[in-house]
Amino acid sequence: TVLAIIAAQLSFTTPDLSASNNKLPAISPAAWEVLGSRSVRYGTDHDVISVSSGKWYKGIYFKVTNAPIRINDMKVYFDNGDKFDVSIRGMIRENGHSRTIELPGGERKITKVEFTYETMGSNRGTANLTLWGKF
Repeated sequence: TVLAIIAAQLSFTTPDLSASNNKLPAISPAAWEVLGSRSVRYGTDHDVISVSSGKWYKGIYFKVTNAPIRINDMKVYFDNGDKFDVSIRGMIRENGHSRTIELPGGERKITKVEFTYETMGSNRGTANLTLWGKF
């Protein structure tokens, strides 16, 4: 039983997502945290995820569930007033994810992330988008 617990702890992984594949490399579970999530309606939608943690982040990524979405625009805003326009502009399939997006200038305090996107497919349902931050 003790060996099973140790084996389970050693095999724990969290997503470090890249555009090139869906394999999730093993990294520290403490390296990522959820910054927020939104439900995306069918058709074009615009949402803002406010980040009030005041923590410093090195990068971000997002995961999409329930339906594919097309990202039309994504902007990251920082506490010093800077804005980072992220070049995504593509389709993220259901249960897919973005690449890890490294923040310019190293560690930054994020105040909000703004998305413009649309759900795709014929089911006219909603997709869920979850934004993660990397310490």
